[in-house]
Amino acid sequence: MYSKTLGVTLALLVLCCAITPHQAWDIPEMVRKQVNKMHKRCMAKTGAGEELMAQAHKGILPNDPSFKCFLHCMFDVFGLIDSENVMHLESLVEMLPEEIHEKIMTLVEACGTKKGVDGCDTAYQTVVCYIDTDGPFIKSTVTDLLG
Repeated sequence: MYSKTLGVTLALLVLCCAITPHQAWDIPEMVRKQVNKMHKRCMAKTGAGEELMAQAHKGILPNDPSFKCFLHCMFDVFGLIDSENVMHLESLVEMLPEEIHEKIMTLVEACGTKKGVDGCDTAYQTVVCYIDTDGPFIKSTVTDLLG
């Protein structure tokens, strides 16, 4: 159950665009620490370097294989993508505050799972859709979780 809460982290860690961050809900420090731990683990596993992460945090989503696999790794760690590479962002609704359910369901309805050439590209294409659909929400959530 707690890992699904962390999934929010990931689901929204998915992107960055330049907008003033705001905190939609209080994220426990323990959750932030776990998300950062998984973030570092997926960076090491995929070889996605700090410069790619910096680009993403500036709102430039790197079209790079290691970054795409980093996104897939994060979604996988939090159980938001299955072995068939189908996204399950809607599972976050059970764990997150009601005030953001509509935002999550808007992302699910608008994006579903965007099919890519492999699992990594599928995660990336889906995140691109999330950003196109509600970039400010994605940015603020990532900022709140990762700083």
